[in-house]
Amino acid sequence: MAFLGRKKMLGRRRQRGVGMIEVLISITISAFALLGLAGLQVAALRYEKVANFRSLASQYGSDIGDRIRANAAGAIAGNYTAGGTYSASYSTTSPSCATASACTPSEIAGVDIDTWRLAMNSAMAGGWGTVSGDSTNGFVVTVYFSEPDKSLVSTLDSGCDSTVFPSTMSTSDKAAMRCFITVVSP
Repeated sequence: MAFLGRKKMLGRRRQRGVGMIEVLISITISAFALLGLAGLQVAALRYEKVANFRSLASQYGSDIGDRIRANAAGAIAGNYTAGGTYSASYSTTSPSCATASACTPSEIAGVDIDTWRLAMNSAMAGGWGTVSGDSTNGFVVTVYFSEPDKSLVSTLDSGCDSTVFPSTMSTSDKAAMRCFITVVSP
């Protein structure tokens, strides 16, 4: 019997420290896995912000489309065609009829465009919009916004009209601008 007890003792001596090495290896593997998950979370947040801006651009394109359809007389008269040069800080002054109930279709269109641009500018970085076209062929609504993660872009979107940007705007700022185009039929 003493012989069996001695064998057990020798086996235990050889096993000493092996459990600690296994624990250290598992902690190292877990640490690398957690670092990978942290990087994945950062990338997910970055892409979520980009997706949010694109979703807002879609909503604002639909918003002005609804405003155009609601004011058919103003749309037919061409009052919704709103070009202009991009402005990073947009402010508006409402016409006198904005608080009264008797606005002409032209004044309603002006208020709609101003309200639309002001809302975009406060909701999205670099929010701006233009409307072109006519009531026969449809209005082309373009919503411009600055890409939140400039490392994802290097050139201007192919559908964007670069003539709306001021000449003082840097090339890298122009390249970071994105546009969302919607065609609206009144």
